Amino acid sequence: MTIFGHFVHSLRLRAGSRIFPDARVRRLAHARKLKLVFRQFDIGFVLDVGANIGQFHDFLRADVGFAGPIHSFEPLPDLVAKMRARRAADPLWTVHDFALGAEAALRVINVAEWDVFSSFLEPAPESVPEFERFSAAARQERVRIETLDGIAATTLASVDLDRAFLKLDTQGFDLEVLRGGRAAISRIPALQTEVSVRPVYQGMPGMAQSIAAFGELGFAPSDLFVVSEDKGLRAVEFDCLMVRDLRVRAMKAARLPARNRIDAGA
Repeated sequence: MTIFGHFVHSLRLRAGSRIFPDARVRRLAHARKLKLVFRQFDIGFVLDVGANIGQFHDFLRADVGFAGPIHSFEPLPDLVAKMRARRAADPLWTVHDFALGAEAALRVINVAEWDVFSSFLEPAPESVPEFERFSAAARQERVRIETLDGIAATTLASVDLDRAFLKLDTQGFDLEVLRGGRAAISRIPALQTEVSVRPVYQGMPGMAQSIAAFGELGFAPSDLFVVSEDKGLRAVEFDCLMVRDLRVRAMKAARLPARNRIDAGA
């Protein structure tokens, strides 16, 4: 399957097999907004957490036109292998074979029938019945988890977090990444997190809870892009694009030595 095919296939799966006639339009709208955010905040690095087989990497390169370094994080070995087989063609793409969470540990992950639904959480089929056959666990694997704060000065030593964009798509685990990365995320100017209107997994946070948690670090919603909906056309999940107040960013930049300043209006 082509890179474009992988992306569209993933969208269809995550939409409960419903093929959107306007999928291309939605993707273009998402790309246009990311281009604006990347320009506004002078984004030079992307942290792709919950990478699967690299769909977001492909979207950034093909649709957003982002040419800078991308660090993708994915704990499932077979998916990591697929990304590493392709990364030779992109020297600015680094693939990390672990997940991010609230603490460094080894933990069992539920590998779903359709791997885009794999999660550390248990499925909640009663919430969205048409997702049941996709999210059901086919097997379990023990995988490695690190914290974003823990790797900020080691694995990510080359990343300027003040110019980084964080993408989170961890199937109900995004706030766990936040808990293990508050110091790092407090420096990041913009991010995208998946928020849930109806829980696909047991114990996952709701949309308001997720937005409030990032709001405590100074982020505000900038846009919402539907990820999936049920057969009744009711939204299930959104990708929520969040940004910091430019005034806060400008004040922070003013306190830096001149050689390290970032133009907050870039």
